Amino acid sequence: MEKIKRIDDITLIPEMIGEAGIENEVTISPEAMTGIFKDMDVTVSKPFDVHYVVEREKDSDTICATVDVRGEIEASCSRCLEPIRHTVDLHLKTAYLPALPDMSGDLEAERSSSETGYYRNIIRLGDYIVSELGLSLPLRFICSEDCKGLCPGCGANLNREECRCETAPKDPRMKKLMDLKDKLRRK
Repeated sequence: MEKIKRIDDITLIPEMIGEAGIENEVTISPEAMTGIFKDMDVTVSKPFDVHYVVEREKDSDTICATVDVRGEIEASCSRCLEPIRHTVDLHLKTAYLPALPDMSGDLEAERSSSETGYYRNIIRLGDYIVSELGLSLPLRFICSEDCKGLCPGCGANLNREECRCETAPKDPRMKKLMDLKDKLRRK
């Protein structure tokens, strides 16, 4: 298994893809994967494994790629803030067509769906993997569907302990809201 430092290094030259195609497995370091998730609140502690098979369609300039991405990221539950592990097991399939002369220099931006991409002299499979990986992650990480989260008053993790709001001293600045809350409870 080949180790690479950056996922962007996964590139293919279309002229080098023969009838037999190309099959490869690469390992991407946690540091490189952390760079991909830099805008998210996640960490990567183990390498990601990427397996891809690229084949040229018979009597065509279309190149088909099948990609499997496996790894694990660590995040915090959006409800209770406990650390969780999220397994990434992504199966992708795409086809690359020759770029038309009037297309921009950024062919990945020309992609209208995950099923079809374009190439000129090089196929940037790594860019495709990064974009699909980002889209595959949940918007919020949740440790379990029945997670009760944190109490907004006292901050207790309701999965592990009872709320301390009734025994906690009341903030005098919140008196008007507490009066309103009591009034609504009585109705």
